[in-house]
Amino acid sequence: MDLQDKTVLVTGASSGIGKAIAIAFARKRANVLVHYGRNQKGAQDTLKEVEKYSGGRICQADLMEGEQISALFDDIRRTTPSIDVLVNNAGDARAGDIDDEASWDYEYRNILLSAVRVSHGFLAMPSSRLRKIINITSIYGNLRSGEPEYLQYSAFKGALANVTTTLNRATAPNVIVNAVAPGYTDTPAWAGVSREVRETYAGATLIGRFVMAEEIAHAAVFIAENDALVGQVLTIDGGTALKGMP
Repeated sequence: MDLQDKTVLVTGASSGIGKAIAIAFARKRANVLVHYGRNQKGAQDTLKEVEKYSGGRICQADLMEGEQISALFDDIRRTTPSIDVLVNNAGDARAGDIDDEASWDYEYRNILLSAVRVSHGFLAMPSSRLRKIINITSIYGNLRSGEPEYLQYSAFKGALANVTTTLNRATAPNVIVNAVAPGYTDTPAWAGVSREVRETYAGATLIGRFVMAEEIAHAAVFIAENDALVGQVLTIDGGTALKGMP
């Protein structure tokens, strides 16, 4: 897929990985829809960077609410007849024990159901050309790499990886679905974490450092441009899975 003049929707694009992905697609001259949930200023900052290379606009919705997702796509359709690439990036991690039902409910809606609903809205938009869905999962969602402290997050990232592979059987060749599974990535989510803790996680990689958000973004662009890549989860973890989780 040639990304020039294509339209890309990036959810959770106000900071971190989502922001880097939005900018990376703009560098390819794609038009970028910068979605945010609560961080409007962050989304505005992302849009400023996007507009250095291409066009775009901001859109807002709480993706844990189905009605707001419907309203999001209603708003998009007013100015954008179709979307070529969807990047399901939004969602945060919440710790929880196995008996923490509130965390099970939260992460189900936050990680899995939100991405499924947004994907449904994307698929419902008419298009006669090839389209892509890129899900941002996690090494915690990979088999044998889950984190017990983040049991629910790990479980639903794993479920999203399964959706990634399985959905292709219904949508390909018209819509191709892949995923990126980031490892420990240097984003604002690590703000306030002590240097000692950061060094422990950086030491869990074979490269001796955190993955950069831009490296995840490069992987997302590669997936979008490669039309032979189907149903894959591309792990970008600096070798953490090979070395072993901390």
